[in-house]
Amino acid sequence: MDTKLRALKVQELKEILSKASIPPGNAKKQDLINKILANPPAIDVFHTLHPPKNSKPVPPPDHDDLLAPPEEVDWTVEVSIPVEPASPPKKSEQPPPSPAPAAPAPPTLVLSEEDKRKARAARFGTTYVEPVQQQPKKATGENFDKLKARAERFGTVPSATKVRGKRTAPVENVDPEEQERRRKRAERFGLPLSGKA
Repeated sequence: MDTKLRALKVQELKEILSKASIPPGNAKKQDLINKILANPPAIDVFHTLHPPKNSKPVPPPDHDDLLAPPEEVDWTVEVSIPVEPASPPKKSEQPPPSPAPAAPAPPTLVLSEEDKRKARAARFGTTYVEPVQQQPKKATGENFDKLKARAERFGTVPSATKVRGKRTAPVENVDPEEQERRRKRAERFGLPLSGKA
């Protein structure tokens, strides 16, 4: 019984003690188990909440035993049962049906890509849509005026006048006060002065 009580949680042990009208208090698990074992009402509560599992079921009545041999059979007497040899199966007058000739396989057709797409559309019950040929993009030289107007509008450099290679930092307008702060910071930390600004 001690092992069954140890298998329970502390909360369940406290519940058993409280139902037996014993204050559980703030005790450890082993103290709770000792309190239950020391009090017969707590043991009774434990048995009502957790009935023993090893109780044997009531056996069925003797007259209902299905596995017992019938009483009227005398098992000591050996009775030989004559066994007739198996006769071969009778041959029928009709010949066995011949297998039907295999249907010739349909010839495999090599379909073009368009035919395959049409067949797939028919199989799935959708309409076939002709693929649209993509037109090559126009060269940027044709719309140079349009690109130049757009560059002026957004303040960017048009791609025709861009210089390929290393990107340059944008030129910023800095007031003289900020230039003086940057110069002092460069002197303090030993940084080289940038020629910009």
